[in-house]
Amino acid sequence: MAVPGRSSLAGTTAAVATGITANLIWGLAFLVPVLLSAFDPVVITLGRYVSYGILSLLILAVTRTRLRGLGRDVWLMAVLFAFTGNVGYYFFVVQGVALVGAPVVTVIIGTLPVTVALYGNWRQKEFPFGRLALPIALIAAGLILVNLTEAGWSATGDRSPVAQLAGAGCALLALLMWTWYGVANAAFLKTHPEMSSGRWSTLIGVVTLVMALLASPLLLLGASASPAPGTGGAGDSVAWLIAGSLILGIMVSWVGTLLWNRASHQLPVSVSGQLIVFETISGLTYVFLAERRLPPPVEVVGIAVVIIGVLIGIRRSMRQAVREPVGHLNDGKDR
Repeated sequence: MAVPGRSSLAGTTAAVATGITANLIWGLAFLVPVLLSAFDPVVITLGRYVSYGILSLLILAVTRTRLRGLGRDVWLMAVLFAFTGNVGYYFFVVQGVALVGAPVVTVIIGTLPVTVALYGNWRQKEFPFGRLALPIALIAAGLILVNLTEAGWSATGDRSPVAQLAGAGCALLALLMWTWYGVANAAFLKTHPEMSSGRWSTLIGVVTLVMALLASPLLLLGASASPAPGTGGAGDSVAWLIAGSLILGIMVSWVGTLLWNRASHQLPVSVSGQLIVFETISGLTYVFLAERRLPPPVEVVGIAVVIIGVLIGIRRSMRQAVREPVGHLNDGKDR
């Protein structure tokens, strides 16, 4: 005889594991640019999206998946998600870094797990906000310690106040875009059960390819595809650039998005939003390992606080899973 709540608890556990795995893969997006530091980040990112798009086209050809027959709303959401989650998001991040500097942008974007969790819960009304208060507070505190330490808060140089304000605005816009994307994408998948995670990831990849190619002249303005002068080593060859682009396009974009879509099918958005912290943590860990250095003690404390906050949030979601089936929480309707 089945124990009440056991199947829903197992489903939540599997979905959490899938979401964490997706973010561990997304963490490679931190490492690859470090290994390819001789190349302009815009060039690396275009290589990522082109690889993602070409792989998606190949998958469509091999599986003979037809894109005809998809409703206008599906195509519209694919375009919106490709822009807010990929090309447009990165464009505003790059502009923010150029205008105000990486430290400010890092701290603003670093609040993403909190904004997704809060906005997702506000939109879906999945949990009482009081139940999220402690885990969100711990995650926010840990992220502050991690981001402030990692960013270093170097001076903004000779940038004018107008440029700094515009840069902060670009970073805030990028934060809002991905926050909306993370929540809207989960809601879309739950209201379109006929759209499998793999098919949706592939469709987004095709749209992203078209968008990246159309936006490439603008993105490449001022960027250089050649290694920076005086940067010797294996990481400055075109072969390494291609390899890095393939890793980013295949693993980070397609596989990572596939796993994230699967987790989004099962988890409350307020819970999946908290899991995004593992992207930052894994990315920093990969960089520390590659550079053979230890993180500052304050950053270690920050990471520990973040993990504690996430574990508390997951534990509380597990208790909810015992009381109600996962799918009942995530039927995509407001309550």
